[in-house]
Amino acid sequence: PVFSVREELLNVIRENTCVVIVGETGSGKTTQLTQYLMEEGYAEFGLIGCTQPRRVAAMSVAKRVCQEVAASVVEKGEPLTEKDELGGRVGYAIRFEDCTSEHTLIKYMTDGVLLRE
Repeated sequence: PVFSVREELLNVIRENTCVVIVGETGSGKTTQLTQYLMEEGYAEFGLIGCTQPRRVAAMSVAKRVCQEVAASVVEKGEPLTEKDELGGRVGYAIRFEDCTSEHTLIKYMTDGVLLRE
C-alpha cells in the first residue's frame, strides 16, 4: 500500500517536476495519494486532478474520498460543513456533469474532461 511509502513518495514528488507512479490495483494511488498531496499543501498551487477511465469510476471514487476526508475532519474534532460534502473539498467532473465548487481541492474526472480542460 501507498501508506508504507508515504514520506518517500512525497519527497520524490517534491524533488521532481514530473513523476509517474505505478502500483498494484488497490494500493491507494487514486484514493490515498491525492489526499496526501492535499494534506501537504499542494492544493494551494491549484487543483489536484486525478483521471479515471470511466464516468462511474470518477463519481464513485470522488464519493469515497470525500467520505474519507470528512472522517479525518471529524477525527480532528472539527465540525463538518458544506465543504465536506461531495462537490466541496472533493468533487468530480464527467461529461455533462460538474460536481465541483470554489472550495474543491481534489477533482476526479474522466480522461475526456481533462483533455477538454
